Amino acid sequence: MMKKSVLALILVVVSFSSHAQNDSYPYPSLSPLGKIVQNVGNTLIEIEYERPAARKRQVFGGFVPWNKVWRTGAGHCTKISFDSNVVVGGHKIAAGKYALLTIPGKTEWTVILNRDTTLYGTAAYDPRKDVARFVTVPAKTERFYETLNIDIEILPNDARIYLSWTDLQISFDVETTTDDELEKWIAEELLTLKNKDSDIYAGAAEYLLYRGENFSDALKLADIAIELDADNGWARRLKTKLYERQGRYDDALDEIQRSLDNVEGREYPDKREKENELLQLRSELERIRKLKKE
Repeated sequence: MMKKSVLALILVVVSFSSHAQNDSYPYPSLSPLGKIVQNVGNTLIEIEYERPAARKRQVFGGFVPWNKVWRTGAGHCTKISFDSNVVVGGHKIAAGKYALLTIPGKTEWTVILNRDTTLYGTAAYDPRKDVARFVTVPAKTERFYETLNIDIEILPNDARIYLSWTDLQISFDVETTTDDELEKWIAEELLTLKNKDSDIYAGAAEYLLYRGENFSDALKLADIAIELDADNGWARRLKTKLYERQGRYDDALDEIQRSLDNVEGREYPDKREKENELLQLRSELERIRKLKKE
């Protein structure tokens, strides 16, 4: 009798599994697949995870035990991939795909990147395949997350990954090589005048402007852009912004006047475009004059 009951149970499970894999199966997944894809600087980050819901259950310290390895989701392990080398939680990580595992604790969580992305649950988890382990401190959230939620916040050219469920949240940083590569490119290819594309120099000046550092090199780059193309209004506007950021209002006003002279002396296929540029430059002129008086 016992054997018949076990056999019947197995048949039910097999039947359920086959229906669950069939497109005609009418019931929604209890833990639907979630995927987030985000470009961060020079790196594409992808996270794929199955999203369980709380459903009025005690999650942490309940069906997700404290101080035990968790697949950080449901079903198959959560996977995170990077298409270039990064630094995660202070650890150098080679481009590739990894299982994202965690060990939830009341006062701290351990985040794990593991080479085995085939894990279903954590029974076969092998710590010898870890490529990184680091600790992060959980925080209370302002709102309740019914389902497990993973977000990627972009910090210019880097990222912070947030994992939130119920009223708890953890986060950790991902650093890309974007800034290092661009600084090398600017030093070796642009400040040495190897490149002859005016817009490439203007783009580099804008990059340094919005990083908020090395304004002297940014001005050099903008000047080179203008030398290569005197009609590069983008580079001229960038020079004005760079002077303004440094409080050099007289230099900013002089640069706007040079831009006005340049636009007024040029022929435009569409007169309205010329009029709009002149209007914008005159508006900038008045704005900077007011800043200077303040």
